[in-house]
Amino acid sequence: MVDVLRSIMADMRSLAPFPHVATTVLDIATRPDVVPQQLIPVIQTDPGLTCKLLMLSNSAYYGFQREIASLEEAGNMLGVRTITSLVLASCASSDLHKTNPSTTAGSTSSWRDAVTTAIAARLVATRTGRTDPERAYTAGLLMNVGDLVLERYYEEGQHQVEQEVPLGRPRITVEKVVLGISHAELGARLVTRWMLPQVLIDTIRFHHTPEKAVLDPSLTATVHLAEALTMHAKTGDNSDDGRIHSTFPISDLAWKHTDMLPHDLLALRQELSDELIKAEDLFAA
Repeated sequence: MVDVLRSIMADMRSLAPFPHVATTVLDIATRPDVVPQQLIPVIQTDPGLTCKLLMLSNSAYYGFQREIASLEEAGNMLGVRTITSLVLASCASSDLHKTNPSTTAGSTSSWRDAVTTAIAARLVATRTGRTDPERAYTAGLLMNVGDLVLERYYEEGQHQVEQEVPLGRPRITVEKVVLGISHAELGARLVTRWMLPQVLIDTIRFHHTPEKAVLDPSLTATVHLAEALTMHAKTGDNSDDGRIHSTFPISDLAWKHTDMLPHDLLALRQELSDELIKAEDLFAA
């Protein structure tokens, strides 16, 4: 087990660092009184990212009545936080689509789940008012990035985990037994290497155990519930039994930190479904 964990960690260090443009945009976006025009010169240093942002800005998801032909226009229409979210989404998609070449379908599924959870997190944050919706979107998008490492470097171990989870044991517990480390901890170590903000590292590390979150418990609780809503939506269960069909146990403290009840979360199902219909361009990013 120690040898397996050491191998995973060594392979993870070979992953390319998070794009410098993304970390710079994140840094600038946290400054007080920042305006979109301060982000544009940084984004424009990356032609590929510039093209992708213009494509997403013109997607049905944002529904602007006129064509967005420049980053300046996109910044004015979308604002700092949304532009930042799109930069993170664009850069993250590149890594999430570079999983094991033999599992292209799994890669696509992972990206769809990531975007769905991000959108769900934004909806929960907007409904509760406890945390910034765009920060929640970013955390929701990245919180399962540890699965990227497992898909790429330890497919056999991940398969073993998937076989044992249906037996009723929480996934994160099975991962610790089988792999010696959870996808949450792997993700936290990866984004630490990417030099992303500490609040995102803390949220990723504890997104299955929000009671342990230190820097922003409300943010961690928000993405915790967002993932539960995503899992429920994947089951296609539209029954009104008031139960959330999640593959992991929902923390009681998450309800407290968001001031939500299960029926409040379930009430977001249709809104999430509507958002996903508009989000096809994001899935293809």
